[in-house]
Amino acid sequence: CRERPSPNLRPFGMHLGGADETEGLEIKGLPKRKKRERSRGRKNKEADKEKKEKPGTEPTSSKDLAPETKDYEYLDHIADIKFHSWGKDRKSAFEQMVICMFSYMTELDKVDIDEEATIKIKVKGHDEESLLFALLDEFLFRFSVDECLVCRRCYVSKIDFENWTIEAMGFGEKFSLQKHPQGTEIKAITKHDMKIIEKDGAVHVYVVVDI
Repeated sequence: CRERPSPNLRPFGMHLGGADETEGLEIKGLPKRKKRERSRGRKNKEADKEKKEKPGTEPTSSKDLAPETKDYEYLDHIADIKFHSWGKDRKSAFEQMVICMFSYMTELDKVDIDEEATIKIKVKGHDEESLLFALLDEFLFRFSVDECLVCRRCYVSKIDFENWTIEAMGFGEKFSLQKHPQGTEIKAITKHDMKIIEKDGAVHVYVVVDI
């Protein structure tokens, strides 16, 4: 709280008799200061940019997709395995992470694309990490329980960072022991040490899976 001024102190510019020392002087106010904008992190700016992006045109077949790339790697982990994928934005980095997961379970060079087996998924989260987790978890579920589809290609058609939803398509074929080499089984996706990082103009994604 503010203290009451002492009665023995006089305000600046006033005589004891009450006359104003500034009488006759032109008093100019200071120029109005511009309102400072709150500093926003790069992550929030990028999220805002992607939030405003128009949804991609949904491909009618795998032939409409861009050429295949292998923008992922496998990193050592204490007990499990860590996946690392990257791309120019979250969309492409998420797509690569899905392919990284399937590539760990079988040799994708042996996987053909059956257009009739293409699946579409839509999942929901509450932040970036939970959205990525839901995406991978749904594809793993479709592989292990439902369609048994192993995806050679993935296309993220829409990411909504306001309502935290993501829509994607998976292109591949049903897994067959007679055709597809059996790699390492992935028991579950984990949220442990999951990271989405922007670095050097790219988005890097790290996911640890339980094997």
